[in-house]
Amino acid sequence: MIGQVMQSSFLRRGAGCAAGVLSGMLFLAGAAEGQQPPPPPPAQYQPPPGYGQPPPPGYGQPPPPGYGQPYPPPQQPYYYQQQPPPTQVVPVAPPEPETHAPKYSLWTGARLSYVGFGFSFYENEGGQPETTGNFLGNGVAPQIDVGARISYRYIPYLFWEHGFMGQGHRFDGSQARSSTDFYGIGFRYVSGDVDSVAFLTDLSIGKRVVSVSNGTQTYSMSGIEFFRLGLGAEIRVATLFALTPLFSISSGALNDSEGDVAFTCAPSCADGVQGPTYKNGQVIQSARAYVVLSLGLGIHFDVFGK
Repeated sequence: MIGQVMQSSFLRRGAGCAAGVLSGMLFLAGAAEGQQPPPPPPAQYQPPPGYGQPPPPGYGQPPPPGYGQPYPPPQQPYYYQQQPPPTQVVPVAPPEPETHAPKYSLWTGARLSYVGFGFSFYENEGGQPETTGNFLGNGVAPQIDVGARISYRYIPYLFWEHGFMGQGHRFDGSQARSSTDFYGIGFRYVSGDVDSVAFLTDLSIGKRVVSVSNGTQTYSMSGIEFFRLGLGAEIRVATLFALTPLFSISSGALNDSEGDVAFTCAPSCADGVQGPTYKNGQVIQSARAYVVLSLGLGIHFDVFGK
């Protein structure tokens, strides 16, 4: 009996050893054939982080306004457009004062001057200078001007001056009348403040005529007056009106004669000269330079100016 039990236990152990050896051999054979080992058993379930913790603040409250609304429609695609050039900023000029000189205008007006001649016109047949005072004395001379104002300061113009002169020494005690005419072109330049009081420079050139008439007799001498220089001021009274006081000096020579007239001082003239040495169209061969001084006031208008 005991022997049977021992025999049975031996057989069971031998069968277990044989099974283990067989299992190892099969495992080695599968590894040799490239088979993967069996997967490990699944991990046990783990709760997520925060499980079992109290809910965060605001949990369970109603959603904010607009929650769950549809998304806004997509915007239109942006296409690059060429930008216009930057706008140039033009500075705004300050407003013009109420009284100012216009930039462009038709310039016209008149001037009244006190005029005096000096030196002599020619040398007479006695070899003596025939002074300007022998033909005419001092007098007044109105002048008319017509021109244009350009860029405030420049004024080219035409003029005509007629002088009502006093009686000369050769015609004392007679009804003789003396006069002078001067006409030509001129140019004015206004410097300084043209809107109030400005300095004025005037240059002109023209033809000078000196005339004497006594009854039916008329005599005149004429020639080019080389220059007349005037210095003064332009006083702006209104936008289209100005006063122009001016002092002028001029010089020239009279070379042509016309007509004839008798000197009325012949009985008492010390040199015995009866009349002009050059007359009736004769050229004055011994012409001398004379001088004219004048002091006057002009009133001028800037017509159509702004």
